[in-house]
Amino acid sequence: MLRKKLKLSDQPEPEPTTAGFDYAPMEFALRPQSLLPITSPHFEPKPQFAPQPQYQPELPAIPSAVPLYYLPPVVPALPLWHRIYQLELQLCEALKQIPLPAEVAATYDPIQYAAELHLAYMQRFLDRPKAVLFLGMNPGPWGMCQTGVPFGHVPSVRDWMQLRGQVYKPIGELEARPVQGLACTRGEQSGQRWWGLYEQLCGTPENFFRNCFVWNICPLAFFHSSGRNITPAELKGPAKTRIQQVCNEFLKTALDLFNPVIVVSVGRYTEDRVKALVKQSLLDPNRVQLSCMPHPSPRSLNNTNWLEKARQWLVDHGVMPYLQS
Repeated sequence: MLRKKLKLSDQPEPEPTTAGFDYAPMEFALRPQSLLPITSPHFEPKPQFAPQPQYQPELPAIPSAVPLYYLPPVVPALPLWHRIYQLELQLCEALKQIPLPAEVAATYDPIQYAAELHLAYMQRFLDRPKAVLFLGMNPGPWGMCQTGVPFGHVPSVRDWMQLRGQVYKPIGELEARPVQGLACTRGEQSGQRWWGLYEQLCGTPENFFRNCFVWNICPLAFFHSSGRNITPAELKGPAKTRIQQVCNEFLKTALDLFNPVIVVSVGRYTEDRVKALVKQSLLDPNRVQLSCMPHPSPRSLNNTNWLEKARQWLVDHGVMPYLQS
């Protein structure tokens, strides 16, 4: 009996199986894919977005002339006047945080509202460390409060130093203590005496500032509602102590920046602040000559004939040669 050879296409198809499925394959094909659980072993989710490449910062090119290491460009240091000005701004902010007694009705900050004149003074005359540093106390109502310059008698600042700049109104200005800048016609007796002496001795401001500079340890002025000037020495209570502490801290930093050979305290209050640094071992009197000269204020005791006394003091304490070189 001959067997008929079956073609491959004639082979019977196998019966569909449902092994491994809980439903028939046709049912799977017809079922919406969104109904398939994401945890199903038959579904492998694919990311919709390709992963972003990691950021690779660009490194500076290494000069061929320096094959082993790279020397970054040297950033020049800020000029001395700029560093002192930054210190003054920080000092002003620190002092303004101190609660003041009720008698203080207004606080003037000429570093802020007379910044143009103050910076003109700093930029022109503080180009480098000076051998002699004169330390004043704080702004007077008709001096630095008007011009932003220590002992800033208006004619001395405007005519002798030839400084110019816009002066604005202080916050909380008192009617009894108006600020008029270089237009102020009231005289500052302390400043008139102070700068008048050095105009006589040096002739030009360049001759004075060649070796000397003048800076106040407290940049703020305090006034009674009547307009009466309240110096830091005349403050009372915890405010006086705290202001002295803050000024001492910043004075130490300022002296490190100024790096003088001679420190001249103008008046006893400033001398006490310097002595406090010596007592705390923050200032070495063996490395810096420390001295105190009479304050030019008419309010100071035994201060008649100040010009002659001050001139002789400069000779006796070895300061005069720095004014005549």
